[in-house]
Amino acid sequence: MNDSFNKRRLLSISFLVPLVTTLVLIIVLILNTQKTIEESVTIENEELEVNTKIRFLSPWGGSDPYAETLSFVLQKFQEENPGVTIVNESLFGDDFLIKLQTDFASGNPPDVFGLFPGSVRDLLIKRKQIAELTNILKKDVKWYQSFYSNMWKYVTFNGKIYGVPLETIVECLFVNKDIFEKYNLKVPQTLDDLISVSKILKSKGIIPIAFNAQPEGTYIYQNIIVSIGTKYEVENPIKNGEFSLPYIKALDYLKVLYKAGAFPANYYSLTSKQRNDLFLTKKAAMIVQGSWFIPKCDPKTVDIYIFPQANEKGKKHLIYGLGAGTFYVSSQAWQDIEKRNSAIKLLKFLSSEKIARIFVERTGLISNVKIKNPPNVKNSLRSKVEGLIKEADVLVAPPDHFVDRMVWEEVITKNIPYYLQGTISSKLFWARAVKAWKENMEKLGE
Repeated sequence: MNDSFNKRRLLSISFLVPLVTTLVLIIVLILNTQKTIEESVTIENEELEVNTKIRFLSPWGGSDPYAETLSFVLQKFQEENPGVTIVNESLFGDDFLIKLQTDFASGNPPDVFGLFPGSVRDLLIKRKQIAELTNILKKDVKWYQSFYSNMWKYVTFNGKIYGVPLETIVECLFVNKDIFEKYNLKVPQTLDDLISVSKILKSKGIIPIAFNAQPEGTYIYQNIIVSIGTKYEVENPIKNGEFSLPYIKALDYLKVLYKAGAFPANYYSLTSKQRNDLFLTKKAAMIVQGSWFIPKCDPKTVDIYIFPQANEKGKKHLIYGLGAGTFYVSSQAWQDIEKRNSAIKLLKFLSSEKIARIFVERTGLISNVKIKNPPNVKNSLRSKVEGLIKEADVLVAPPDHFVDRMVWEEVITKNIPYYLQGTISSKLFWARAVKAWKENMEKLGE
């Protein structure tokens, strides 16, 4: 009887001990987890109290030649300013502008952003979505005078300064000189030369010009416009309700090049990267690109020239202006005192002589910031750019800086294939462009 009782007692104890132990472990785990959560929340809250996040957006992302250097520079800024975190949302190519406009439209604009001059920038200023920087710049005389003064006009709107201009750009003709040497060809000096050379290259099985039907692909069209027209005609595209003659004539020249077989057969479906790769892999002999493309080119086999000319006076016209390395602060960020102070620090950092030197030496960027001692530029094409600027008789900003951006991208760029293939006439092409511009201005209340 006692043995039976003892056995039952032992069984009960043997069951209860592990049960109690398990319950104790669970309680300990719960307490520890609670403590960990509390510590985590405390740490995050402490970080939020001392850390300001700045969202940065520019086209210098992805496969852009400046992307790697930008990441390096932003990291350096964070190291020197431990209380500020930069969230770099930069995107390559045409996706950048879509994101920028979407972010502003949705009420979630970037705090600091890089943007080339043009109608998108101007509209944001008119809507008071970009902060004015006049007083900040002019109070800091040393900072204000560190820039070349001839570029302030490109960031000034109604007498007020809105942008910080780090980067100057040039657009020109890039040539795979090894292909030209192989077929004993001379670099074209006029548009007629370009047509003739294109026909020869086409007969040799070489794509003459890397071209696509995307906004970046229109660099060749823009250069033709500039080569034909006067500075005034280019910078004032609409006259008496119609596009100025250089814009119309340039499109006709583009069609002549198309008929001469100058472009890839699938130009209408190529991405900007694919277009660039045609040139870089020697499948295309020429490409019209900007100075920012230089880091991707080997100066042993690539050379650059002023785009072939077509103006009657025989003067050399060169596209020259500010690029996407022109930085702005959104009004929304400006209203937050912590973000404003951090944004100003970032603007001064990005446009400092030290950072300008880094960009010049690493990428060949043309700096609008004065650099005392000549930078160590490894790519000889970068030095040649300065020669092109001196060689040019007339310097003109890119035509797409003066045409409404929606019209340029959604009407002009997208209708180019239809015009080249003969689906629509020149008259219909320009009627659509003018109508779209008028409708967009009415929509915007202008």
